[in-house]
Amino acid sequence: MWLASGLALSALLVATVVTISWTPAGGGTAGSKGQARAAAVNPVPDSVVPFGAASLGLSALSTPSTPVVGMAATPDGGGYWLVAADGGVFTFGDAKFLGSEGGAQLAAPVVGMAATPDGGGYWLVAADGGVFTFGDAKFFGSTGALRLNAPIVGMAATPDGGGYWLVAADGGIFTFGDAKFLGSEGGTELNAPIVGMAATPDGGGYWLVAADGGIFTFGDAKFFGSTGALRLNAPIVGMAATPDGGGYWLVAADGGIFTFGDATFLGSEGGAQLAAPAVGMAATPAGGGYWLVFGSNQRPLTGKVVGIDPGHNGLNYTAPQIINQPVWNGQEYESCDTTGTATDSGYTEAQYNFNVATYLQADLETEGARVVLTRPNNSGIGPCVTTRSAIINDAHADVAVDIHADGGPANGRGFAVLEPVADGPNDGVIAASDSFASILRNTFVAETGMPESTYDGIDGLQPRDDLAGLNLTTVPKVLIECGNMRNATDASLLVTAAFQRSAAAAMAQAVTIYLTGHAAPAT
Repeated sequence: MWLASGLALSALLVATVVTISWTPAGGGTAGSKGQARAAAVNPVPDSVVPFGAASLGLSALSTPSTPVVGMAATPDGGGYWLVAADGGVFTFGDAKFLGSEGGAQLAAPVVGMAATPDGGGYWLVAADGGVFTFGDAKFFGSTGALRLNAPIVGMAATPDGGGYWLVAADGGIFTFGDAKFLGSEGGTELNAPIVGMAATPDGGGYWLVAADGGIFTFGDAKFFGSTGALRLNAPIVGMAATPDGGGYWLVAADGGIFTFGDATFLGSEGGAQLAAPAVGMAATPAGGGYWLVFGSNQRPLTGKVVGIDPGHNGLNYTAPQIINQPVWNGQEYESCDTTGTATDSGYTEAQYNFNVATYLQADLETEGARVVLTRPNNSGIGPCVTTRSAIINDAHADVAVDIHADGGPANGRGFAVLEPVADGPNDGVIAASDSFASILRNTFVAETGMPESTYDGIDGLQPRDDLAGLNLTTVPKVLIECGNMRNATDASLLVTAAFQRSAAAAMAQAVTIYLTGHAAPAT
């Protein structure tokens, strides 16, 4: 099996998601509902919506105290289990309650579940790879005692229930029991993090799905298509395979459904006004229907808009005629964009910035925020720094952060938070930006352990009047240089997924404290 090494997990993770706007194509997200909603019988309003042959099951259980994060269907399709981030389990239809972790003190939040083939048991999996068994589900091992490069985001059981796979956000696969290792994306530089997996009916293969809808196949799992090349309105959050393994459905956070192979489109929630984002799906055993499951709407940043600008772009180096054009930044002319810096080993700042932005978006959306990104991937050019400011200003963001890593002197260490100064369009947000800068400085030290810069600013803060992102902002905004890529010690941290997650967690915590006055509750 593939084993990861690295730092401990961020406690803020529930699920990872990325990307921004798209144009409907293929399976699309339009379509009539397969069945009218019956929200009154669910523990959370609109927590499950059925389509096709899928039906809602009755339950008298209480409301989850933490967001719902996953579901599993019974073998006959007559019911399903929901699992919440605190390990609470909720049963519907003919699904039997066999125990839960609700009320237990967990080392990491639960992120998913799988049922045994006979429906007499289920496994829960946490972000650290801890596995909890109930009913006839047997324990075959876990990654709970390992230090992972990236958090676990999902699991799948083998057809005979004699084993299971765990998948991490970086595409690493961990096998237990009779689950066979057939390959992974661990160690590969992904455009977007993995968010889920599904196994083929005979257990001889599996699919991984990324937040941009990219599909990775292993063993006898066949590729039927993906949304990897599309611009999505909302990130992909899960998938389900058809009973014969001849196709699969993907579900986006907005409830949009995409179909591939012999998977039939039976409706979606794309375009609907949702109280909470979708977090996953399950298909009926016969493949004639599916359920979408939605998270909790009791989140601290609901109704807030947060702007994220991942500095530079992966292909900027190919277009000097574009990025070298001078643009007015409110004080003077500067280049439209630059390539950014890189470590001595060639790991680019552009990739680092986008990875952190991806994790940050996931954390913020988990807390209920609407996130606006200035670029959807790391495989493009630009946009110009003036355009980036306009995107966030036009979205009327409540707060924004520009993500960078520095190319400072090789003997210099640490991070700095850059903040705007008066004299321009930013006049009205100087005080607010200063407040946010101080909060971010504090959370970044606490979450990442990166020291304050030894060569830039004072106590980790640096006013700047020569950057378009800060000069032209009309919303509270800061720019953070997360560390020095030209310093060997900083670089060794910046390239790791674990540090990138902790950097994102620090930014998410700062946003929440700034907008609400207190940190987000632990999940």
